[in-house]
Amino acid sequence: GQIARIDEENGPALIYREANERYVPVKFSVRNRDLAGTIAEAKEKIQKQMHLPYNVHLEWAGEINQLNEAVRRLYVIIPLTLLLIALLVYASVKSWRDMLLVLSNIPIGCIGGILALLVSRIHFSISAAMGFISIFGIAIQDGLLVVSYTQRLWKEGLGLEEGILKANERRLRSVLMTTLVAMLGLFPAALSTAIGSQTQKPLAVVVIGGALMLAVLPRLLQPSLLLLMHRREPRWRLPPTETPHIPAVPVQHA
Repeated sequence: GQIARIDEENGPALIYREANERYVPVKFSVRNRDLAGTIAEAKEKIQKQMHLPYNVHLEWAGEINQLNEAVRRLYVIIPLTLLLIALLVYASVKSWRDMLLVLSNIPIGCIGGILALLVSRIHFSISAAMGFISIFGIAIQDGLLVVSYTQRLWKEGLGLEEGILKANERRLRSVLMTTLVAMLGLFPAALSTAIGSQTQKPLAVVVIGGALMLAVLPRLLQPSLLLLMHRREPRWRLPPTETPHIPAVPVQHA
């Protein structure tokens, strides 16, 4: 008591240090919200409502860093994937019109995946992003089955409209089998609620929604798009009708 006054107060049991600095970890979990949006809102509120003292700063760590790193990788992977897919499709169909027609299935499948996320109220995540990349393959296979067979029928001598209608009719079963296999294979993962389902469920929901959209919408759009993109080609233009030549008959006067 002659040297100092000793008071008993509550305080941290452990003092953490890193890089010759003290730090205090504050941990929290995110539920029923997307991680990126939650962190962005937290940063905005802390910046407006808190004034940190001198030599004190905040660092955000954990899953948000993994998410940002994965997003940076996707910014590179997705354009390269689309470019490679476009080159392979062009090498298969040998036409830029048909290549664009096949690639148009990708946004259709992505629309189905987005609607599936909205209906199931699942937030976008890296698992969902992998599901969208999986849709790319289903969409391209769907388009190639119809377009390549249409080109084959045209080479065999069928007309423009006849070849389009027969190709869509004969390839309907193959396309539906492709989409149904993807949907039924991931259906158990989409309904799972067990441990680990948080990483499987978004991917499965996106693929199922995209495959369902690809099974319906391209069946209505592809015939019309094929007709619009190829009807102006010279091989489908009808030759101009020629006026028959009527020989002049001499008139004899009495």
